[in-house]
Amino acid sequence: MRKLQYIIQSVIPLLLFVNLAHAGDQEDLQATMDAITAAWTSGDVDTAQKQFLPEVDNFDIDGGLLFPMAFDDTRAAFAAGLQFKVQVVHPDIRVYGDTAIVRAYQIRQVTPPGGTLINMTVRATVVFVKQKGQWKVAHWHASYLTPPNPK
Repeated sequence: MRKLQYIIQSVIPLLLFVNLAHAGDQEDLQATMDAITAAWTSGDVDTAQKQFLPEVDNFDIDGGLLFPMAFDDTRAAFAAGLQFKVQVVHPDIRVYGDTAIVRAYQIRQVTPPGGTLINMTVRATVVFVKQKGQWKVAHWHASYLTPPNPK
């Protein structure tokens, strides 16, 4: 019986501590996602890029192959008049030590330079790694949600 009491007294505080650390990571990840969303919406590619690892790659909504994030191309598109608005809905943050996965839906309004408004809803999965206490995007995957606007 004493052994059981010792285990309970030792393990429960440890579990509470782990949950508190986990909650802090979830808040930090949400803040990082919010910063990325705000930067993309305002066309501030430099600020967005600071949230990504230098070797970040992605699968984009066009269904193409894996490729490095094209920050220079995105800067050029914003300079040419690209407008991009995004609303993140139903984010789900899962932390696994120094790795995390954020899954969410994004309602996007995109107006290409000289083009017309395109409305879309996409699914996004973002893989983060924690380096030197900071969460950074290691991989981004986006794909169209079908049907486009489910109820």
